[in-house]
Amino acid sequence: MRFTAAADLLGKAAAFAARHTAGHGAPLPALSGLRVSADADQVRFTGYDYEASSTATLPVRVDEPGEVLLPGRVFAEVVHALPARDVDVRSHGSTVEISTGAIEFTLPTLPLDDYPELPPAPGPVGAVDAGAFARAVAHMSKIALRNGTIPVLSGCLVEFGSESLTLTASDRFRIAIRDVPWKPTVPDLPAQVVVPARLLADAAKSLGHSDSLTVGVGELGESLLSLGTDHRLTTMRLIDETYPALRTKVPTDFVGAVTVALEDLRAALRRICIVADRYSAVVLTIADDEIAVGAAGDVDTRGRERLPARLEGSGTTTAFNAGYLLDGLDGLDTPYVRLAFNEGIRPACLTGRESLDGPDLPGVLYVAMPRRLPPSVG
Repeated sequence: MRFTAAADLLGKAAAFAARHTAGHGAPLPALSGLRVSADADQVRFTGYDYEASSTATLPVRVDEPGEVLLPGRVFAEVVHALPARDVDVRSHGSTVEISTGAIEFTLPTLPLDDYPELPPAPGPVGAVDAGAFARAVAHMSKIALRNGTIPVLSGCLVEFGSESLTLTASDRFRIAIRDVPWKPTVPDLPAQVVVPARLLADAAKSLGHSDSLTVGVGELGESLLSLGTDHRLTTMRLIDETYPALRTKVPTDFVGAVTVALEDLRAALRRICIVADRYSAVVLTIADDEIAVGAAGDVDTRGRERLPARLEGSGTTTAFNAGYLLDGLDGLDTPYVRLAFNEGIRPACLTGRESLDGPDLPGVLYVAMPRRLPPSVG
């Protein structure tokens, strides 16, 4: 095998595929390898770790077609470190030489016969804006459960509609629901799938530079979801469990609601977190024309900031995990946010608004459980 490619393009393609090569502790050493296949006028890189796969193709000058298995992450790092000029990659028996100018590297190959066959990539069922989808699933990954105590909640529920994909994530203490416009390309759509939230966010981020992503779902018995562009494709194994019916947990009746400028509230929360970290209780005192954000740290350390606001219904004093509120605000891109609340520790809802008196905008909903008020407040 021998081919020549520009170092920067080669480095990006190799790094994309090497994301899903396993480390040195892999149960199967071949999984630490990057499969490099040169044929006709392109080279294809494949990384696979049983949970996910990434494939990148790159137009290159191929002098000798062939296929090898290389130490994936080392190859990607070597190419990334090379100066911006053409790189020659050629195999010699059990090694591969990488050279440009006066720079030469030699890497050993791994047994290609030990590399597992990838499951067939799902066929596309629609397309979605890459940037919007990446932002949405990045927010979902913050909300999904981070540990494996409830495996299904480490996933993101993706529901396929005729005009939008509906994403849902929860860690039991909060729920995020978000619609992302898309264009189906097949008449018969799957109802829903559950995708590991971390893998989904990583895949969308790595492909977010594109204008559009194709979305694919495996046929019956093929528990895979794929995201792809013209030259790159990532597949992910689905979580084969039923996602809880969280929409039934979203409250619809409230005793009051307060609307405030989103960036003002975000800035106030971040300032207050200086004296009380993200996991401490932040107390919101809601009155007719203002909302006061306060928290206390150790001993006599405390902070408080008042913001102008518009109240509907009765005022209250309530408390939330500061980080949970900030995560909820991160999912909104509107000038104002409306917090609808109830008495005690019943769930509250965050929605976006274009103005103080405007309607709630559809598409993004965030539900958070309040905390009990600190003793000094209660």
